[in-house]
Amino acid sequence: MNEQLIRQELPIQSVKERGDSCTATVPVHLDILNLPLEIRTNTSVISGAREIVGEWYNKDMEYYLKVLKKDRTEFEWLRGYNFFSDSWNLRGEPDENGFLKLIWTENGDSHAIQFIKVPVILYNQHTESGEFCTPEYCKSKGWIEIIYRSIRDPEAVNMPPEKMLKYGRHTTKFQPEKGIAEVVANAFCSDYHDNMAKTLLLRDFAVFYLNQLLSVTKNVQQN
Repeated sequence: MNEQLIRQELPIQSVKERGDSCTATVPVHLDILNLPLEIRTNTSVISGAREIVGEWYNKDMEYYLKVLKKDRTEFEWLRGYNFFSDSWNLRGEPDENGFLKLIWTENGDSHAIQFIKVPVILYNQHTESGEFCTPEYCKSKGWIEIIYRSIRDPEAVNMPPEKMLKYGRHTTKFQPEKGIAEVVANAFCSDYHDNMAKTLLLRDFAVFYLNQLLSVTKNVQQN
């Protein structure tokens, strides 16, 4: 099983009580929580982020725009976010929780995704075909990477149940045999945006950072 995060496993959350504004939620692998602070807050961990995150973002936006065009949806509000811009800056700053606060600056504005102290509840459930939701299933349906929910609802992920357990502790609702998996996890959460493109970029940045930390964790365990 690939324990690293796959960004399409983490759909953007659109919250009704926030006026359907979007936020990204990226869970932290349990092993990462055991890494020393000096590793988790070392900015060298995100060296190379710009190239990889930019490539991911361009691919995500290509698919997003393709779906919007298919649905004949107007997307004038996405002007300037079709591609990763050479003027955008990605950086990290140590925070008070022992991680890097990830910051994206564009047009003089800064946006962040960071570790939050309050745990989140993640869930996945069976589709009509009796399988747990996966990125491949969503893509086959032509769905964009977004989930509309109430602020009281758990946050949807498209991870298989066994992988969810690498990122959180199961709740009493973790019953894969009955078609639902639910875990309590620590996560990075972004600020809220009306523009989904912004949360896509912040999600991808957090996925890169946390996967880098997971690679360090695995190397430490092997040695």
